Amino acid sequence: MNRKIFEQIIAKIPHLTADGLMDISDASFQLKRRDFVRSTLPLGQTIASIEFLSSIGKSGRFSRWQRSNCTPENLQDLIDWAVGQKVSVGAIIVASIYLGFTMGVQDGTKAYFNFLVPQMEFELARFANVQQVRMVVGQ
Repeated sequence: MNRKIFEQIIAKIPHLTADGLMDISDASFQLKRRDFVRSTLPLGQTIASIEFLSSIGKSGRFSRWQRSNCTPENLQDLIDWAVGQKVSVGAIIVASIYLGFTMGVQDGTKAYFNFLVPQMEFELARFANVQQVRMVVGQ
C-alpha cells in the first residue's frame, strides 16, 4: 500500500472519512473528509490494519452475523490491540477494500465486510479474554 493506491481507493468512496462512512450533509463532513484525504496518519493506520486483516479469510456470502459483527466499528479495538496502535474506522475500510474484501452498506453509513466468520469469532473471543484479563489486573 502506498499513497497513490490509498488515494485511488478513497476516491471511489466519496463519503469516507476517518470516522467511516458519513452522511455528506453532516456539518462536519467536509472538514473530516479533507483531513482524511490530506493527512499522512490515515495511510499509516491503513498499513497497520492491512497487517492484521491480511491473515483473515473471505467468505463468499454475507451472513446476518457478518452484518452485525464484521463492522469496522466493532473490530476497531481488536485491530488496535493486534497492531499496537490506534487505527481509524476509515483506515479499516480502506485496508479491507485493498485486501479484496467485499463491503456491504446498511443505512448508507454502516459498512460491514465478508470476513470469514469462524476466524473472526475466534479473534473476537480471544480479544474478549484479553479485555477480561486487563479488567482483573487493572489496566
